[in-house]
Amino acid sequence: MQNRSLIIADDHPIFRHGVRHILATLPWIEIVGEAETGTSALVQVKHLKPDLLLLDLEMPGKDGLSVLEAITTANLDTQVIILTSYDDEAYLEKALELGTRAYVLKDEAGQTLVTCLESVCSGNTYISPSLGNRARISPGKPGNDKERLMMLTQMERTVLEAVAQFKTSKEIARDLDISHRTVQCHRNNICSKLGLKGANQLLQFAKNAF
Repeated sequence: MQNRSLIIADDHPIFRHGVRHILATLPWIEIVGEAETGTSALVQVKHLKPDLLLLDLEMPGKDGLSVLEAITTANLDTQVIILTSYDDEAYLEKALELGTRAYVLKDEAGQTLVTCLESVCSGNTYISPSLGNRARISPGKPGNDKERLMMLTQMERTVLEAVAQFKTSKEIARDLDISHRTVQCHRNNICSKLGLKGANQLLQFAKNAF
């Protein structure tokens, strides 16, 4: 595995210590910084340009979603892994929409964080098993997945195929030479046409369709 630099952003020192202990088993991970606030996390990401950011959602100053949005909007190359106690799917879907590469529940981190990092560094998206198992595609419009694809425009199918490849909206925008806002518009249109609710269902449908 290629070496990766990483910042840990969490306001609990004991939890950061636990994460460091897990990461110590990975010789290809170099911890280059730690942050106790969202504001500090964003400053360090801009200054140190790490490959990865482990980011809690509930942070003093800027919250995790605000930090994630700022990183995506600034088109920074750092890949964000949300590490949180929030198991509400609304947070998961919002994080996916904003471009997170992974969403890991803290109480599962001891068992899943290494797998998550390996998955993300291999170009994939990772969702904690307990959340991923809840994901269900709504019935939406009739027909199988291939038939439902015919309802989409060529550009929408291209965007959906990129979603199936675990690409973030930022990466899709770069690859297709369109704006991040345009990608989000296509994603919203796809969800509307296919009867999907949120980024989690969109990802699950895309994986099944391609």
